[in-house]
Amino acid sequence: MSGYNKKTGIFGLTATKAEHWFQRKDVPAECLELKGMEFYACALRLHGLEVVHVAESYLNVKAETGPIWEALSGQPSDPKRTAYYAK
Repeated sequence: MSGYNKKTGIFGLTATKAEHWFQRKDVPAECLELKGMEFYACALRLHGLEVVHVAESYLNVKAETGPIWEALSGQPSDPKRTAYYAK
């Protein structure tokens, strides 16, 4: 299940959510050869995010939703969504 754990600061990102959020047209060459969640982990790392675990159907990243959304979509995050998870 996707979601932010306030105690650990880790967001669990499912494959379904990663596929939905990923909208970038500028895919870095070093990520293109990777498959599945390794591809999304590569994109997140290239944007300075700390990916702490990668599995077949999910990954854990030490970040709130805003930076993850921005890294995967290439679009600014909604501050209201980020504030909701930070509570």
